[in-house]
Amino acid sequence: MERPRPVIEVTLIGPGDTSLEYALLDTGADDTVFPEKLAATIGIDLTNAPARGGAGFGMHSATVRYAEVSLRISDGQELREWKAWVAFTSAKLRQPLLGYAGFLQFFTATFFGDREEVELAVNTAYPGT
Repeated sequence: MERPRPVIEVTLIGPGDTSLEYALLDTGADDTVFPEKLAATIGIDLTNAPARGGAGFGMHSATVRYAEVSLRISDGQELREWKAWVAFTSAKLRQPLLGYAGFLQFFTATFFGDREEVELAVNTAYPGT
C-alpha cells in the first residue's frame, strides 16, 4: 500500500557549496536532520561540532552533530531563506527530516489530506528573508 508523504525540496547552503535535497516534513521529529556525508559536501567540518544522542522510530539510538547552515525553500514564486542549527547523523535515513528545531518552528503547516498537499506559511518566529 502506498501512502502520500509530505516531501519538499530544500537547499542546504554551507560555506563551500550547496545541495538540493528532498526532505520529509516530520511533525514528530524534534530536530531537522540530514546525513552526515552531506555536511562534508557543503563544506562543514563536524569534527568539533556539538553532539548528542538521539533516537528515532524503533528507538534505535544514534549520535547527531549540530552545525549552523542556511536553508532555502521555494515554490517557484516565493523564496524563503534562513540560518538554522541542524543535526547531521551517520545513521541511515530514508530521507532527510524537516523537524521542529530549524524548520517547522518557523512555519505554520496546514495539511490537506484530501488533496495530498501541505501549505507552509511563515510565522512570527521566522528569522529569514
